[in-house]
Amino acid sequence: MRIDAPIGKWIAKLYKDHDQFVDNLLADYNLNHSEANLLVYLYKDGDGISQNKLKDSLAVDKATISRGIYSLIEKNYLKKKRSPNDGRVNLIYLTEKAQAVKEEINDIYQQWFQIFIKEIGEKEAERVINNLEKMYQIVQKKE
Repeated sequence: MRIDAPIGKWIAKLYKDHDQFVDNLLADYNLNHSEANLLVYLYKDGDGISQNKLKDSLAVDKATISRGIYSLIEKNYLKKKRSPNDGRVNLIYLTEKAQAVKEEINDIYQQWFQIFIKEIGEKEAERVINNLEKMYQIVQKKE
């Protein structure tokens, strides 16, 4: 089978449009998509994880995670504490302010997905997301 689709182009365009869409809705919270991505991950998988694990889970570099965490600490959405087990490790926690806007932040991301779900249906949207994740995992194994 030969594929003549510029998949990277469409993924890049969706990524850019997603970021702009989310940034517009996050403005009321003084957040951007990068910062909200950190919060959404912590909402989903629980806080109190190491900065390094957060970096690996979000597949970004150390500088990007450090910048995002610092910014969210400055905005009082996160706090950082030394691990009681290893003083070299910082654990990241959500603040009350972050917990107070959890539903609103998660809803902003759901609004993006509703654009697709209205047109292609929930099952198809889920299939696309699952296939993109599989494709990413396959490429990661090759590296």
